[in-house]
Parts: sequence; C-alpha cells; structure tokens
Amino acid sequence: MRYKCVVSYVGEHYEGWQSQTRGTSVQEQIEKVLEKIAQTKITITASGRTDAGVNARGQVFMFDCERNMNARKWMGAINAFLPDDIHILSVEEKDSIFHARFNVRYKTYTYRINNGPYDVFSREYACQFSYPLDIEKMNACIQLFQGTHDFTSFNSSSLAEYPIQVRSIYGVSCKKDGNMISLTFTGKGFLRYQVRMMSAAILDVGRGKKTIQDVKEMLEAKDRSVKRHNAPANGLTLEYVDYFEMVALNENIQIREFLRGDQLCSDAWDIEEIEKRVRNKEFPYAYAVCTRNNQEMKGCLVVEQGKVCIYLYDMNDQKYVEEVKDQIISKLKTWNIEYFECIPYDHAKNYLKTEKKD
Repeated sequence: MRYKCVVSYVGEHYEGWQSQTRGTSVQEQIEKVLEKIAQTKITITASGRTDAGVNARGQVFMFDCERNMNARKWMGAINAFLPDDIHILSVEEKDSIFHARFNVRYKTYTYRINNGPYDVFSREYACQFSYPLDIEKMNACIQLFQGTHDFTSFNSSSLAEYPIQVRSIYGVSCKKDGNMISLTFTGKGFLRYQVRMMSAAILDVGRGKKTIQDVKEMLEAKDRSVKRHNAPANGLTLEYVDYFEMVALNENIQIREFLRGDQLCSDAWDIEEIEKRVRNKEFPYAYAVCTRNNQEMKGCLVVEQGKVCIYLYDMNDQKYVEEVKDQIISKLKTWNIEYFECIPYDHAKNYLKTEKKD
C-alpha cells in the first residue's frame, strides 16, 4: 500500500528535510519512527527538499509498506513517536501511480517578516527585521517575479544538475498585518534558495538599499555572479503542495489532468475551467493523453455521462492506441462507466467547442 502524508514542522533544530546520515534531518526523524512501527526500513519520498531552518505547514511525503494498517492508525502511531516540533496532519491511502514528487501541480511558500519589536513568539517562523520598510515598494517589486523567467540570478542550484533554470510563478502577494509582512509565492517548482533570494531582494528594496530597477536588472541578467544573498531561513515556510490527478501511467503513457503550458483541447475552455470540471467531476471533463518521458501531447480523454471518449492525434499508431485502451479499461469501474471509444482528435475540438463556460 502507498500512503500520502502531510506533515508540519519547525525547522529550527534540523538540517533541512533530506537525510544527512547524522539523524539531524526531518526525513530521518520520520523514517526512524516508521521503522520502529513497521519493523523494517522504510524510505520516504517528499514533494521536494526544504533547507536547514526552513519550516513547513504542509510538506507532503509518501511511503510504501506491506503492513496492513489503515491510514488513521498510521497517523496516530507515527505522531506518538515523533518529537513535538514535527507533526503528521493527515495520512491517505493512494494507488501506485500517485507520486509525491512527480505529481505536483504547484507549491506555495510564504516568507514572513516581523517588522516590529523583537517577538519571542514569532522568532521560529518569522525573520526579525528592525529597519523601516516601504510596503508599497515591496509590493511593486514582488510583481517582477510573477510569470515565467530565467531565475539563474536568484538561486544556487547547480547548473550541471539544472542547466535550464526557467521557472513559472503563477501568483505573488505582499501583505502587511500589524507588524507582520508576508511575501507569498506560488509556482510549479522552485530552485534552491530561490524564494529566500527573491525575498532578500524585496527586503532590500523595502529598506532602500536597492531600487526596483536594480532587481529588474538582476533578474534580466540571468547571471550567477550578480550580487545576491539569502534572507534568513527561519522566515520561510512551505505552506501547501497541490497535486494533479493521474488517471493512468505506464512506461510509455501518461493520462493526467491538463497543466499550465499544455496545449488545451478546446478554445472554449481555459485551464481554470478544465481544473474546475475535473475537481467537481462535472460532465464533460477532460484529461491530457501524453507520453511519459517528454510529455508529448497525443490527444485528450473526455469523461461524459455514461461513456469515455479518447481523442487521439494519430489513430494509425495502433500500438499506442491499444496501450491507451488497456490503461483506460482498468479505470472504467472506478468511473462506473462501461462504454468507451477512440476517436480522431479533430472530433474532440468540434465537440468541445460547443461547450460554453458557466
């Protein structure tokens, strides 16, 4: 059985999420507890890493185990042995095609700044910053990072490991509540120290050490040699990880929710409309059919009232058509549907264009 877990933790006493072989990471703390419960070594896989001192309100990890125990009992048993600064919020049974890292739709991080007197109660999750800050300039600066950019100037991930450092940030905000300022970033994925470097630049603008134009030029430079620095780790919290639904998966095929950047199946629907229909299971709703490795779009799958229609670009590729059919047959009972058909993709466009947004 595969289990999806949501965990919160205070990062102050840990060297980050990933195992360091010294027992000082959050991952190691959880794996030690799982081994004690299951009486066998269990390795967990997370949505991504958090660095030393960084907090999480909604980190997600998964593990596989043959022990026959329901999700609720797993949650209680794990929490019984964890230290007080790590807590499992939920455990959910998932099938084998769920993956905590590869099925991520987006993540939300918040960087918090206490801009008032030193506060012992917020020191674990907020950066203590005593200099006056211009919130309007900070709000203008954070907008520079929204959208798709090359973030080479704002991360420390190895160029050998990540030669393409283009990332998409879907939403940003800068809000002030009393003495607390929150910088929030939502995106598909982030490079190492990216959020902390962006937050540091925004703080420099708020303090008057940099101008908005300075930060704009840093971003456009796409250069690791530009002068940048990290905001303190304790101010950063991984708030939430959102997942897309995976319908079917094998070595060649992936049938999943449409994601931002995909070629949509109709001019009549936008990505928000498709996401809403899938989440609410509002007929008809659509999934992308693509290759597993390079995400090449092969068509779409539409679930209607009483039937499933698979619309493929190339109906002459019989091997691929049969593979798609085999993957779908196993899902028909889940959908309580007995009938499905494969149709050329042009028919999908004509059909879906008749659908109007609410």
